[in-house]
Amino acid sequence: MKQTTAANLALVLVVAGWLLAFYGVMSQLGDPSPSVPRAQIEAARHLSLAVLGVGVVCILAALCLSGFSFTAAKVRASVCAALGFLPAIAVILSML
Repeated sequence: MKQTTAANLALVLVVAGWLLAFYGVMSQLGDPSPSVPRAQIEAARHLSLAVLGVGVVCILAALCLSGFSFTAAKVRASVCAALGFLPAIAVILSML
């Protein structure tokens, strides 16, 4: 894979990864209705965790591709790394 293509793919993956991770976390907030069957609640929880896992893998893959493409596309790789790390740092700092 060309480094410029990897840089473009990294930008797409980091944005998609954060969107998927956000959905995976936000879909777990709140209490389900008491009338919802237990099996449906468990299925929704498993789906949310799977989406969260895919989002995290997308972010990690984007960071790897960003490192691979840094020599050919410095600006795109740096933007991708910033998009990967800065929200994570903001989340960690908000928990303190």
